[in-house]
Amino acid sequence: MKLDHRQKNDPLWLLLKEHLERRLADLRVLNDKPQPDEKTEHLRGRIAAYKELLALDSPAPVVTPDPDSY
Repeated sequence: MKLDHRQKNDPLWLLLKEHLERRLADLRVLNDKPQPDEKTEHLRGRIAAYKELLALDSPAPVVTPDPDSY
């Protein structure tokens, strides 16, 4: 799923994006601190989830077929 131009400029998305970016920054600070591996793994999972949500307004990747794969 990707957001279109109208959705990317929607006030709700802009508000959510700002919140997600702040939370992501907070989680990264926590992840940089020494802690048990289990907590680090949990934080990394949460960071990945936030990044996945923030990627909704990124352009879809362009896939170029490899002619040698046919």
